[in-house]
Amino acid sequence: MARAIVGGIGLEYELESPKPGTAEAAGGAAAGRGGEPPTVALLNGIGMSIAHWRPVADRLLAAGYRVLTHDFRGQLLSDRPSGAYSFELHARDLAELLAGLGIGRVFAVGTSYGSEVALTFARDYPGLCAGVAAIDGVTEYDDVLRAAIECWKSAALADPRTFYKSLLPWTYSAAYLAAHRDELAAREGLIAGLPRDYFEGFARLCDSFLAIRLTGDLGRISRPCLAVVGDRDILKPPRYSRIIADGVPGATYAEVAGAGHALAIEAPGELSDLLLGFFAEAAGR
Repeated sequence: MARAIVGGIGLEYELESPKPGTAEAAGGAAAGRGGEPPTVALLNGIGMSIAHWRPVADRLLAAGYRVLTHDFRGQLLSDRPSGAYSFELHARDLAELLAGLGIGRVFAVGTSYGSEVALTFARDYPGLCAGVAAIDGVTEYDDVLRAAIECWKSAALADPRTFYKSLLPWTYSAAYLAAHRDELAAREGLIAGLPRDYFEGFARLCDSFLAIRLTGDLGRISRPCLAVVGDRDILKPPRYSRIIADGVPGATYAEVAGAGHALAIEAPGELSDLLLGFFAEAAGR
């Protein structure tokens, strides 16, 4: 991993390239192109970090794509400055990170909070966006989702263990919770040991989300778009992804059966297959 100074703050990032010949061997949409392989920017959910993308990133690399991951300002590995955050600010950070790395265009792929950043990026920087995939994302919220985010924010500022426990039922399907009970319990201890400013940064990310007003702007997104959601997602259920698919001209909608909100963690293989099909279709437009 490496660190870039963007907008006066440090962003932790990782840029990985496929092994030589990978694209040709895979025979996918990345094969047979001159110059650098196409780049996919994987954008974190609110409580994620770079490492959570590993299974998806490995699949994309094997198919011949270059993969960029980074922690947003306010997240675990990047700086957590005081002051308000916003989706527009995160999108600008991504644009400046790309400029610093000499990357012209990316497929912007975001999950949950990252999907809202990806949609904002596609709206504000269409020249830098080859396509946008919104995974378990929203462009607005109802009182249930608002209450969940406010609960997370309050818990983050009150007690780390209570905070972590408050995330679990909203994030994972019942099947995943049952199958990974010990792993999730161990992770609670790691979260409890994080510094206070991590939780303060998380609270600012919550405030950023609660200011979302993207539904009315979906028609302004001119890039190919995929809206994909786990059918067991109770935090941001499928109806929100249908709003995105209906609002972005020409967008595609897909559901992953049996998966909860953390689709990138619960079903990375199926998600990767959907993404690779989307990239191939977008490249042909």
